[in-house]
Amino acid sequence: MFPGGMEIGDEEIAAVTRVLRSRNVFRYYGVGDGPGEVDALEREFAAHVGARHALAVNAGSAALICALAASGIGRGDEVILPAYTWNATPNAILAVGAVPVLAEVDDTLTLDPADVAAKVSERTRAILPVHMRGGPADLEPLLAIARDRSLVLVEDVCQAAGASYHGRRLGTWGDAGAFSLQFNKVITTGEGGLLVTDSAKLHDLAIDVHDCAGRARRGEGVPRWPGYNFRASELVGALGRVQLRRLDSLLERMRERHAWLAERVAELPGLALRGDNDLSGSAGLALIAFAEEPELARRVVDALQAEGVGALQLYSPELVDLHVYAYWQPVHDALAAAGYNKASCPRTLDLLARAVHVDVSPQLEQEDLDEIAFAFEKVARTLLA
Repeated sequence: MFPGGMEIGDEEIAAVTRVLRSRNVFRYYGVGDGPGEVDALEREFAAHVGARHALAVNAGSAALICALAASGIGRGDEVILPAYTWNATPNAILAVGAVPVLAEVDDTLTLDPADVAAKVSERTRAILPVHMRGGPADLEPLLAIARDRSLVLVEDVCQAAGASYHGRRLGTWGDAGAFSLQFNKVITTGEGGLLVTDSAKLHDLAIDVHDCAGRARRGEGVPRWPGYNFRASELVGALGRVQLRRLDSLLERMRERHAWLAERVAELPGLALRGDNDLSGSAGLALIAFAEEPELARRVVDALQAEGVGALQLYSPELVDLHVYAYWQPVHDALAAAGYNKASCPRTLDLLARAVHVDVSPQLEQEDLDEIAFAFEKVARTLLA
């Protein structure tokens, strides 16, 4: 649905043009004094979410890798994550040499704290909750587990920029938070990402991870970590600053539209709305409801599509979807090579197979909402009554 992407306009064009006219498209040097867009984006993003530090990078994946590496997660360490997330999340764990340990999601489609507690072992070093489809994970019990076991907690906020949990922005609850600015996210620079943290030490090391010359550029000697080239360009900085100013308006409109639709779908037979850990804090970017069985969910999706509603079933064995752990072949290969049992999260697959998903775009007009609600009502009368 591309919330921020659909609103790219004159302000973004002017910001990018300003950078191009300066000829300073690289963050760290150029022709004379650079525009400083990435520096400004980091300051403004940190202030917006309520973190002490932010680091702009070239992707949400890079933000995850930097957060994990700078937190000391490395070879052989176990990191617990949900079995439902984009495959970039487990891939980031593999990238630092750690082992992804898959845990079930509950009806919020985020990490089930009870299953996380059951999966903790003597090799566990971190928990990586994902705020999927804009909905916050249940952070308080997850943090309690992390504190009790002295574990790192890194939040994957790639699908939930600006959302919150109990009045506090996501990404600021754990040791670090990773955000994506890819085109399909709430706000976008096409590609890009941000890491946020309150830890000066973690932020300092993340700079070295994201840039193989990070420490040297700051006049602090040779790098301490074999860094990558995950740097953000000044074009990303300029676009990101404009999009950040759009964030709260986008969230307000998605939440308003989601609430209107959810109220009507909740009245229908045969569908149960997705659970929530903080409904007021959710980004509101998707309406998700569960049918009683997978085949019924498939029929509901087919009927909604026939009515012109862009619905989808979140898991079907016939369709490869890299959000679902069953298709994470590099993860399965790595687990087998390390001598782990095959990952199995049947409750997650059952929930996803019964889940009917509809995007909630901030561009939806009341007429669009009426048509979606009418389609749900028609399908409920014919298939669910």
